[in-house]
Amino acid sequence: MIKNYLIVSILCSFLGFSQFNSSAPWMANINKAKSEKVSIEEMVTAFNTYWLTRDKNAKGSGYKPFMRSEYYWRNFANESGYIQSSDDFWNAWRQKNQSKSNRTITNRSLPSSDWQPVGPFTHTNTGSWSSGQGRVNIVHVDPSNPSVIYLGAPAGGIWKSINNGSTWIPLTDELPQIGVSGIAVDYSDSNTIYIATGDKDAGDSYCVGVYKSTDGGLTWNPTGTMGGSNPSRAGDIIIHPTNNQILWCATSNGIYKTTNAGISWTQVQAGDFSQGNIRLKPGDPTKVYASSENSFFRSVDTGSTFTAVTVSTIATTSRIIIDVTPANSNLVYALSVNTSNTLNGIYKSTNEGVSFSRAFGTPDILESNQAWYDLALAVSPTNADEIYTGCLNVWKSTTGGSTFSKLNSWSNPTGPSYTHADIHYLGFHGNKLFAGTDGGIYVSENNGTNFTDLTAGVQISQFYKIAVAKQTSANMVGGLQDNGGHAYSGSQWKNYYGADGMDTAINPTNPNQYYGFIQNGNSLYISNSAGNAISSSVSSPGGANGNWVTPLIANNSGELFSGFAGLYKLTGSAWVQQNVDGLGTGNLDEIAVDPSNDDIMYVANGVKLYKSTNRGVNFTNVFNSVNGNITFIEVHSTDSNIVYLVTEGASGKVLKSTDGGVSFTDFSTGLPFIGKNCIVHQGRNTDNPLYVGTALGVYYRDDTMSSWSPFDTNLPNVSVTDLEINLEDAKLIAATYGRGVWQTNIPVQVPANDLKFVSIQNPGINISCGSSIMPQVEVKNNGTNSVSSVTVNYLIDTTPYNYVWNGLLAPSATTIIDLPTATLTRGVHSMNVTTTITNDAYPDNNSGLTQFYVNDAGSVGVTNPFTSTSDALISYNEGGTTSQWVRGIRSGGAMDSAGNTVYTTNLLGNYPDLTKSYIVSQCYNLSNVVNPTISFDMKFDLEANWDVVYVEYSTNFGANWTVLGEQGPTWYNSNRTEATAGNDCYNCPGAQWTGTDTTLKTYTYPLNALNSQTNIIFRIVFHSDESANQLGVNIDNFVITGTLSNQNFELQNIVLYPNPSKGIFNIALGNIQPTAIDVYDLTGKIILSKKDIQISNVEASLNLSNAATGIYFVKITADNQSIVKRIIKE
Repeated sequence: MIKNYLIVSILCSFLGFSQFNSSAPWMANINKAKSEKVSIEEMVTAFNTYWLTRDKNAKGSGYKPFMRSEYYWRNFANESGYIQSSDDFWNAWRQKNQSKSNRTITNRSLPSSDWQPVGPFTHTNTGSWSSGQGRVNIVHVDPSNPSVIYLGAPAGGIWKSINNGSTWIPLTDELPQIGVSGIAVDYSDSNTIYIATGDKDAGDSYCVGVYKSTDGGLTWNPTGTMGGSNPSRAGDIIIHPTNNQILWCATSNGIYKTTNAGISWTQVQAGDFSQGNIRLKPGDPTKVYASSENSFFRSVDTGSTFTAVTVSTIATTSRIIIDVTPANSNLVYALSVNTSNTLNGIYKSTNEGVSFSRAFGTPDILESNQAWYDLALAVSPTNADEIYTGCLNVWKSTTGGSTFSKLNSWSNPTGPSYTHADIHYLGFHGNKLFAGTDGGIYVSENNGTNFTDLTAGVQISQFYKIAVAKQTSANMVGGLQDNGGHAYSGSQWKNYYGADGMDTAINPTNPNQYYGFIQNGNSLYISNSAGNAISSSVSSPGGANGNWVTPLIANNSGELFSGFAGLYKLTGSAWVQQNVDGLGTGNLDEIAVDPSNDDIMYVANGVKLYKSTNRGVNFTNVFNSVNGNITFIEVHSTDSNIVYLVTEGASGKVLKSTDGGVSFTDFSTGLPFIGKNCIVHQGRNTDNPLYVGTALGVYYRDDTMSSWSPFDTNLPNVSVTDLEINLEDAKLIAATYGRGVWQTNIPVQVPANDLKFVSIQNPGINISCGSSIMPQVEVKNNGTNSVSSVTVNYLIDTTPYNYVWNGLLAPSATTIIDLPTATLTRGVHSMNVTTTITNDAYPDNNSGLTQFYVNDAGSVGVTNPFTSTSDALISYNEGGTTSQWVRGIRSGGAMDSAGNTVYTTNLLGNYPDLTKSYIVSQCYNLSNVVNPTISFDMKFDLEANWDVVYVEYSTNFGANWTVLGEQGPTWYNSNRTEATAGNDCYNCPGAQWTGTDTTLKTYTYPLNALNSQTNIIFRIVFHSDESANQLGVNIDNFVITGTLSNQNFELQNIVLYPNPSKGIFNIALGNIQPTAIDVYDLTGKIILSKKDIQISNVEASLNLSNAATGIYFVKITADNQSIVKRIIKE
């Protein structure tokens, strides 16, 4: 699609702080004090000083945009602390291309890559309060074809849609790390496209001037230079409406004009216009308007010269943007921002910009202090009084700017007018209003009443980190700039939490348990359902701030660690400090765990590398880098002595140790002078393949090579911020800063003998309605030899079992092994399996575990008071086995249970936020029940319209659940949903209890519509949102009532006597003819089973004389129905 690029040395020079926005308020003192280059450290110092007296946590404060840039650009700094020039960067790109052309290796060819995009192309919001996918700087529509839309991303290039945004294609993937902040399409030739490169708002990519395509974006060439030194940022680019040779471009060095379609440019006005605008008077292109940081300019000679217009009330402004409208060609609107980056006012000129008056000043419709970063203004082309502004949200005026109303809320992602926060662009194209935001591109066709998200198909996400499940590359989770945590499973992406997503992890023992930090590690969001919902959250230890990207890692045992001012381990629902000494001061930058030994851990703090051999309790400083701060640590997959480091900056190195981290040698040969971000080692391969993610893609090296070589076929020239390997699928996964996630196959060595554990087929995720299970495991022969015997060692809970399978398993074949039947009691159980063969080459792929639920039959008409242990029901949190519901006596206050044992959300205090928890009933057969009804007692104290309780039922063993019932006098007290209620009730299914009623009441609901079901399960759902909590919920006396048929009635009337007994129990059967009588002990083990039952005088008997004293359960089955009775052996 995009084949040829002519890249000549017409590049932007590096001037001072070009990759940071000089309009940011903390840059003011630097600007005044210095006119030359400013180092990253100087900017950080100025930034930290600025925030000493301000709230950095306030939404829209401007704190996050700087932290994003500072984190990213540190790895582009040279030895002196200044960001490398764009010349250096593009020279590195040429060096990479040259090495690809010249690469040869003695006696073997290099492994080849074939990178394919994984996304996100689209996503489902499963928990984010501000759902989005990636930042869009600019939107432009082909003036000759309104179906053709272009968008520019800060680090993802230019994208094109030919069908009104239904599908998109990238146009600049072969240019290095390209950003786009301005787009223009020739009105007379749609194949001619101009782009202003770089990221004008946050500096997420280099500016390389204006590029031009004459073939619809297939190829690109640079246009002429803009003076002696090209600008560091460029924004608006405008074509004359009747002379396509004339264009203007707004840059950080001034306004430039070309009269020969970009062959050469002339500066026509000095100043920083990169974040301002250029507009032509509708119908009269001799009148040109422009806005800079703090001034408005007008031209009356087709933009050849400009004159500043003095507007006294905006003399202290820090940013001005403008717009015009063909509805009244004399009007010019200006949105002015003061030096605090809040609203200065909306200004209006009725005389072609000769003079302005202030139309609006308060309230502050920008709602933030970050207008230096995102700000937008648009005027309707058909109604001169209709104005739209954007910063955090979209506001609208229909009164020429004298009044404004708010159209949407960035924290209400399901609202019809939702757009993601941080709005960089608003503009009309025809009757369509487009918005470019930190979350994507949106369009309204009804003047802002509704916005439609058009981002689907655009892969421009800026990932900080990625984690991939050990078992499968189909499960992954990553952190995105300003778009939270994105989880991947089932071939779908889910945005399961908001803010800036940072470092992530997946539990190696559970591929569906995802972890994700937000900025500074302030909150950890946990999903036990592969991102389908937030299961819980954990605050930082003591409210501490970690680094912007706080490190997070899970060891092979599933233990989770994080780095603040020390090493912390997740224990229950809190971070507990793990190290007791040896780490000095300051936050940890990196953490690594030895893949072959969980006891060995490394952490980095600046240039210092620390090592622990007792799982992080004690550390020793083993190495100090002389090549800059340590930014990544990787330990060899099987050799604990081999450790790799990556150090910071364009001049950073890849280092290798062969003595367990005591000493290192330079291992960077072949890598260009660019930032190196990460390194991973591939196991199960004797050549020891290594992969490095850099600012220009991925490089490869193994033991047969003396230098690194590009490994990037089909991969865009983009910064790769993280790499993960999944050995089971032989995939290398790359997270990029601007082009989402990509993956490629990697070289595989097939051993003679390797058995891979695939999965536990049974028990599965459903809820068994019988006490017996037949475990099944699936294995695959990954070796070249056939397998004739497999040993299966497994634990069910804590009971060990062993089974040997004999047969013939050919290479690459799979088989399911049936294991002996096990009988279990009602509750949550676990199964841990290890499969082995003789001389297995890779024992690290031999194990798996699962948690599952075993249920039993409930009796209609029998109330469960939850009094004894045998009354306990299955309870668990979403995706996990721990439960917020607890059985006990609650004392004190409004939720006192009056000495009764109840199920309650919390025995003391308030329930936690972000929790979804279930109590599951026994299995009921309603097929022979007349007028069945569900009933239980309840009192509750919940955050109204945010936290809820409701009942669901399942007729297919928990595979699917349906909300039971609707609002009514003896059932739910609310029928609200988020759609009906507005910006609340996120968790409401539309039928629920919410609010407060602390009087214990009986709630009932008829089940007549379900009386044909033979195995129906009910569950009570408690769901709390992300903030504010109250006392909770008590449940007692659960019962299914109804009139039994004769058979059920007879079962209910069976009596065992005497009870207790010293051994002989008589069973009064009445008219029942049982087909089986089974006796279980408390562990669920069958101690007696009778199939051929002798009946005399409608009675049978059991002899338990040889059984130990204790409690037993007798299950009596007749005509596919059963009842369980409890007995006591004395």
